[in-house]
Amino acid sequence: MENVLAWIVATAITLPLLAWYLVYIVTVKMTRKKKFSFRLAVDISTIFFILSVHFIIVELFGHSFLWVILLLMIGAAVGFTVLHWKTKEDIQIHKVIKGAWRFNFLLFSTSYIVLLLIGLVHRIITV
Repeated sequence: MENVLAWIVATAITLPLLAWYLVYIVTVKMTRKKKFSFRLAVDISTIFFILSVHFIIVELFGHSFLWVILLLMIGAAVGFTVLHWKTKEDIQIHKVIKGAWRFNFLLFSTSYIVLLLIGLVHRIITV
């Protein structure tokens, strides 16, 4: 059972787009709410995109830049907090966290695609 769970987690980290799609399909089938399912899939798969970007960077550059990833995430949270404070004059922490988390999805899904393409080109050139 541990091997199956490890295989599922490893696959989700290696292919976060597949993880996003599977979460979306399962929740659409269960709830029949496409908008809710899309948002839930984004929220859940963000962690897989973050981990995937980390492991691609380790594979491409040979060492971890996890501290940069954490700084980007903290910077996004600070940015969203300041933006929310400037526009609403009252900080609603739930909305700030949700906005920062979804921004991280956009940031890391884009980074995943760019790093994947860089990795493919690098492998093609070295072979």
